[in-house]
Amino acid sequence: LHEAMEQQTISIAKAGIVCQLNCRTAILASANPIESRYNPRRSVIENIKLPPTLLSRFDLIYLMLDRSNESTDKKLASHLLSLYTKPEDLK
Repeated sequence: LHEAMEQQTISIAKAGIVCQLNCRTAILASANPIESRYNPRRSVIENIKLPPTLLSRFDLIYLMLDRSNESTDKKLASHLLSLYTKPEDLK
């Protein structure tokens, strides 16, 4: 992954044959914070525990934070359940 993102090549060694192939890549990644909750007192690196050498390869890091709100979370959970279950199963 590092090589593809940094040098735009992939090295392959199979059956005694070694080659280096050109590659073009776009990577969209997603990560959950450790302990399943983002801690604003920690840095991004500390929250997601990915090595800084890997994170530095990304051009953009965008945080999407979900603030805990019990009533909103209940409404969302009910809506999601209603999409996949029959109304009589929810009682």
